Amino acid sequence: MNNNIACMYLRLSREDGDISESNSISNQRQIIKSYAKENGITISNEYVDDGFSGSNFDRPNFKNMIEDLNAGKFKIIIVKDLSRFGRDYIESGKYLQKIFPEKGVRFISVNDNYDSDNADVSDTHLILPIRNFINDSYCRDISMKVKSSKEVKRKNGEFIGSFAPFGYKKDSKNKHKLVVDTEVSHIVSRIFDMKIEGYSSKAIADFLNSIGTVTPSRHKENKGDNFNTGFIVKDAKWDAKMVNRVITNKVYIGVLEQGKTAKLNYKSKREVDVAKDDWIIIENAHESIVSKSVFALANKMLLRDVKASKENPSILSGMLYCKDCGSPMIRRKVKSKDGYNIFYICSEYNIKGECTRHSVKEDYVIGATIHALNDYLSKYNELLKKVSKIDISKLTIKADFDSLNAEKKKYERLRGSLYMDLEEELITTEEFERFRKNYLLKIREIEKQIITKQKTIEELKEKIKDKGSFVSDIIPNVEEGTLNRLSLVSFIDRIEIGEDNAINFVFNNMDTVNLMQAILDSEKCEFKASDENKVKVFTIGRAYGEALEMNMPKLAVGGVC
Repeated sequence: MNNNIACMYLRLSREDGDISESNSISNQRQIIKSYAKENGITISNEYVDDGFSGSNFDRPNFKNMIEDLNAGKFKIIIVKDLSRFGRDYIESGKYLQKIFPEKGVRFISVNDNYDSDNADVSDTHLILPIRNFINDSYCRDISMKVKSSKEVKRKNGEFIGSFAPFGYKKDSKNKHKLVVDTEVSHIVSRIFDMKIEGYSSKAIADFLNSIGTVTPSRHKENKGDNFNTGFIVKDAKWDAKMVNRVITNKVYIGVLEQGKTAKLNYKSKREVDVAKDDWIIIENAHESIVSKSVFALANKMLLRDVKASKENPSILSGMLYCKDCGSPMIRRKVKSKDGYNIFYICSEYNIKGECTRHSVKEDYVIGATIHALNDYLSKYNELLKKVSKIDISKLTIKADFDSLNAEKKKYERLRGSLYMDLEEELITTEEFERFRKNYLLKIREIEKQIITKQKTIEELKEKIKDKGSFVSDIIPNVEEGTLNRLSLVSFIDRIEIGEDNAINFVFNNMDTVNLMQAILDSEKCEFKASDENKVKVFTIGRAYGEALEMNMPKLAVGGVC
C-alpha cells in the first residue's frame, strides 16, 4: 500500500463556539488540500462531522474513519488543527500517543505544525498534551457559557426548545416566543373537552384516528421540521399516552416548564432528570389554548378510572364511587321489555365479591344530582351577593401558625438532644442516624405545611381584593330540571353511593364557600384599631385552617355546606 495515501477529517460545531469563517468546513478543506499538494500527499477519503461537538468522540463519520483506517484504506490522517480532531484532551491523547503510533498511522495537524513522522519527544509528549488540554478547557468554558445563556433565557420566559409543542409554533419574528398554531390548536382543545366529557384517553385516541387527525410527529414533518423521533412514523397514530401528554402539559395554559433535564457534563450527551423544585417555571409566558379551569378539570378526570367504551360516555362517567370501600362504581346496561335498565354497582363487589352491591339506578342519581346542584348554586349565589355588599377593601387576614411552629420547635429540640444521647451512649450510632433523619423529615414536612398555609392565605387575600374571583370562570348556566356535564364536573368532585340509594355529594370550591361564610359570620370577625381607621381583621384560626386541609365535606342529597 502507498504510504502517501491520506484522509482528511473535518469537523464543525456551533456548540463548541465554531462560528468563525476560519473554522468553516470549506476553509478546513482548502487548507488541508493545499498542504497535501505541497507535500506530495494523495487525499483518498474525506470525513465530515458537521454539527458534532469535539467534547467527545461519539461522531458518526469519525467512527467511519477509524473503521476504514483499520481496513487499511489509508495510513495518514490530516486535520486543520488539533481542535478539529477533538477537544477531550484525555481521549485525544489516547489516539495520538498510543493508538495511532501502535498502528503506524501518521497524524498531521496543519496549523499546529505537527507531523508525527518528524515530531520529537517534547512535541508528542509535552507540547501536544498541553494544546489538547487547552482545547478541552476551551470546550468546557464554552459549555458553561452556553448553559448560563440558556438559563438566562429560561428565566426570562423565552422558549429554547428545538421544536414548538403541538398546538404552538415559533413566532416568525422571535424564535424564543411561542404563538398558537391555528392549524392544530383546535385538536388540543378537543382533547381537553373530550376528557372532561368523560371519555377515556384510549377512546379519545381512537376517535382522533377515526377522523384522520394529524399526530404531533406527522405535523412536524408536514411543516418541514428536521425532526427525527428514532421511530418509524409512516403510519403514526394517536394513542392513550400521547393524549395524556397533551392533557398534563401546562404549556397549554401559558406556562413554560423548562430545565427538566440536564447533561451529566460537557463531555457527555446523556441527560438526567432534574428535581422539580429546580425546574424553571414561568407563568403567562405565551397565549394559552385552554383555560386553567378546563386544564384542572381535565387533569382531575384523567385520574379517574374510566374504561374505554364504543358508546358515548355516560354523563356520570368517572364521578360515582362506593361510599363504603371507595372503589369506582361501574355502569351496567340490562335489556328489558321497555328498553334498557341502566344502573351502577360497586366494582370491588363485581370483581372480587368483596364489599356489597350498592346498586342504584342511573336516572335516580341524575335526578338527585340535579336537585343537589341547584340547591348548592342557589346558596352559593346567595352568599356571593351578601359578600359583594361588604367593603372588603378594609378586610385583612392573618393566620394562627402557633401549633405548627410549636411542633417544629419540638422536633428541632429532639434532633438537637440526639448528640448528647449519643455522647452518653444512650443510643447507638445507627439509632442516632435513623432518629436524626426521621426528625429532619418531620421538620421539612412541617415547613411545607406552613408554606402551603401561607400560600392559601395569600390566595384568599387576592380573592378578597377581587370579588369577581369568587366566581369560577367556567360557571355554566344550569337550567331547571336538566344536568349537563360541565356543570357536574365544575361543581361536584365526586358522588358517593351508599346502600339503600343513599347518596353523598362532595362539592368543589368548598374553601371559597367556607371563606365567604366566615366573612359573613360575625362570631369569626373582630374589630381592631389601625392608625385612625377601623380595620376589620378576619383571623383564620385552627378550626378554619384545618378545614381547608381536610377532605371536602360529605353532603347529603340537596345539602350544602
